Parts: sequence; C-alpha cells; structure tokens
Amino acid sequence: MPSRYYGFDLRQLVSFAEVARLKSYRYAAARLNIAQPAVSRQIQALEETLGVALFDRNNRRVILTRAGEWLNHELSTILSRLDRVEVIKQNVSTDPSGCLLRIGDAGGATAEILAPALQILRKRYPKIKTSFHQNNSCGFFQDLLGARIDCAFPMLPSDDQDLVSHLVLTHRIGVVLPADHRLSQHKTISFSQLKHENWILFPRSANPVLYDEIISCCHQAGFSPQIVDEVSPRQRAVALVACGAGITTMTEQRKHLCLEGTLFRLLRSPQSTIGCFVCARKDPSHPLVPEFLSICLEVSQSIRTKAQEQFYKGPTKSVPLRLRRGR
Repeated sequence: MPSRYYGFDLRQLVSFAEVARLKSYRYAAARLNIAQPAVSRQIQALEETLGVALFDRNNRRVILTRAGEWLNHELSTILSRLDRVEVIKQNVSTDPSGCLLRIGDAGGATAEILAPALQILRKRYPKIKTSFHQNNSCGFFQDLLGARIDCAFPMLPSDDQDLVSHLVLTHRIGVVLPADHRLSQHKTISFSQLKHENWILFPRSANPVLYDEIISCCHQAGFSPQIVDEVSPRQRAVALVACGAGITTMTEQRKHLCLEGTLFRLLRSPQSTIGCFVCARKDPSHPLVPEFLSICLEVSQSIRTKAQEQFYKGPTKSVPLRLRRGR
C-alpha cells in the first residue's frame, strides 16, 4: 500500500487517547505536560479533519460519541505498535546487524572493494543481512535519496548536498571487438586505430563522465566517433558487437561480459580511465553505513598501496645461478 500524508498528526491522536483514557482534559494536559487549551485545540483540529465529533459536548462530563469510541478502540492497537519503535531503536543500537543492509552494485567494484569489505563486516557482525540492487549511477543517487538503498557503488560522484561520495577505484577503459577484427592480434589499441569504426556507446544520461571521456579521447586522436547506436546495459552492446554491428567500450573489470565471438583489448594513446565511488546519505539510513564506508576506504587504500609497491619493485626476473669450478 503506497504511503501518503494525513490531515492529522500523531500529537492529536495521543491527546485524544489520553483524554479518552483519563476522561478529563485537565488530567490529560498534566499527563502530557502541555497546557489544557492546547489539548482542546488538538482535539478540535482532529475532529475537523475527520469530519466527526469525538466527544459529546452537551454533557459536562467527558463522554465519547460512537465515532470516538470506535477511534479509541483502534488507537489502542495503533499506539501500542508505535511503542515498538523505541524497542527497535534499542535493539539496533545494541545489535546493528538486525537491520538489512541494502547495497547498490552495478559490478564496478564487486570483486576489488565490495567483496572484501563485506567479508570484514561479516566478521564483525556475523548476523548481518544484505541485499543487492542494480541500477545506473543516476538511478543509484535517486534510490539513496529515496531511502530505497543504504549505499551504492556508482561510476561517478554525486553533486547532491545530501549525499557523500568517495573514490575507491580507478578503472582502465578498453574496447570490445569482433573476434575476427583486423586489430584482434594487438594487445592494446590506440584510439587513432579506431577512426573508421562504427561505435556502439551507452546513453550519455547513464554516465555522462565516462561518455564525455570517450568522446574527448577520440577528439584528441583527431576524429569524432561514428556512433551508430546507444544501448544499455553493456551486455546488449556486447551482443551487437558479436553480430558485427560495430565496436563498444567497457571497463577492464567487466571484460568477463564478453561473449563468444568477441574479445577485449585495453585502449591507449590516450589511456582512458573512469573512477568508481562508494556513495551514501550524509544522514545514514542504516546504523552500519559509516563503518562500512570506512572499511571500503581501507580496502581501497590497501589496493593503492600494493599497486605502488609493485610499481616501484618492478617485475621480478629469475637470474640463473652460475657455479664457479675450482681449478
């Protein structure tokens, strides 16, 4: 059932319930720690919203009308359930794993960031439950703002003041070619070599940062790409490549999506990259979100440190051992 706003509020219902229980406006006001005229105004506003009288005002005593009796009976159940909110709050504060962590994941950081971060989180909270939701970057932002998910891994940062974004990965961009393409024997391909190709891109609205990056790299190589189609998701683009309709782009981390009859090659000259971010609300919708974001950033830093160490260390070479013979 869809949510909606009501013409009355919780304070009016509570005031009515207390007057009905104590059978006195004065006692109800003292119990609620508000002035008696305020209680009277809240009851009157509630009656105007519902369009019925809740108390018999022709009697000096506080007597419920039939509508008041019905509402009082229903409120006994409703207010008792609302009391459970405090119980939920207490339970969450002592055991945050009792809440489902909803994660937006489009595959850009699943193996490198999401999987190890969740592994660490599960060690701390063995009972944690998770659900995963797919969307494009802009869709993730709307889901976060609508509290439909708790955090996400979009391919661009959000500029919304209610959301926070952190860079966790940088992806290299490659091209998907037909297996029998003239450049299939090359390990890497420059943009200039793709000047006369038909390009199958994605809608710019899905990721304007990556879209503009690809167009910019083409311009730097001295040409404007001949775009024959824009499709989403990437699997559809790969299928079109397999049919010989053109070429498409893809991040290195998603090259496993290549079908039989297609192959993936990294792009160079200029090398194209795109960031992957972890994003959440500034006012978290789940108690474990700040800790989970911190874990993701720690995993990201660990990846960068290992990459730097490998860069400075360089590839290891095996040196044959020579034995000196005695004379």
